[in-house]
Amino acid sequence: MSAKKKCFLVTLVVLVLAVLVVPSQAFEKRIGEPDRSAKQEYYKAVLAELQADIDANGYTFTVGYNPAVQYSIEELCSLNTSLPFPNQYMTPAMDQDPMVSRGFALPATYMGFYSSIKNQGSCGSCWAFGAVGLLECMIVKKTGTEVDLSEQYMLSCNPYDWDCNGGLWPNDMLVTTGSALESCFPYVASAVPCNTSCSTPYKIQSWAFVTQDYVVPATDLIKQAIYTYGAVQAGVYVDRTFQYYTSGVMNKCAKNPRYTNHAIILCGWDDTLGAWRLKNSWGTGWGEQGFMWIKYGCNRVGEGANYFVY
Repeated sequence: MSAKKKCFLVTLVVLVLAVLVVPSQAFEKRIGEPDRSAKQEYYKAVLAELQADIDANGYTFTVGYNPAVQYSIEELCSLNTSLPFPNQYMTPAMDQDPMVSRGFALPATYMGFYSSIKNQGSCGSCWAFGAVGLLECMIVKKTGTEVDLSEQYMLSCNPYDWDCNGGLWPNDMLVTTGSALESCFPYVASAVPCNTSCSTPYKIQSWAFVTQDYVVPATDLIKQAIYTYGAVQAGVYVDRTFQYYTSGVMNKCAKNPRYTNHAIILCGWDDTLGAWRLKNSWGTGWGEQGFMWIKYGCNRVGEGANYFVY
């Protein structure tokens, strides 16, 4: 290629980049910066309001900016209790099962089993993270080894047409189909087509409610399930206070919430604090490295608590 042609091609590339990049940067400067500035002012206003409420009422937790607040509650919380859910492999509830041991003394403080904190991003897939996360807990309990399972497989391959817009308890899928490894189907926070090439060797035998769905079981019954099985998945009602939580015991409770909107895992408790240890799926930048202490009964925490037999 002649020097003249090379010079022409280089000039052409520079012109194309100038057309594409400069307007984009100008748009970012014109639109993006004020938008970010407006968001920062919004975050400051929310935090000021929440902090004033904490100070006035002597609540025992802190709030602050965390990565989860960039999303709306509707984006983060998609547990839809109006959905019918598959229950072919649901066994009698723990409080009705004569095979479950009762009457043993429960410790005042207990930490069960859990796997690493993950981040669902802006996809409302908490229902997938709850179920897959609980299976990971069961594997840790049984083998002492953590296995990173694929929430994306649950999100993309479930037969119930549940997606980022909502789901409920997909536990039957973990009996019939099982779960793939994260390495085979990494999480992308979107309901992309199912990767049917993944093997799914990780399964549960059955599952059960502590009492029943749409009910918050008695505190001692949830404790018994955690102590016996290692952890439970459950619902909680998320509001702005929950979203901005950073540490301490969240004891500002929503007034008479009628439903739960978010799936989480309860993996322990502390009677001295009067609180559950809650594992969330909003990354380690939220709460106490992804965990929360939440007062017993607050925000309907524990609604629909259920456990796996692995």
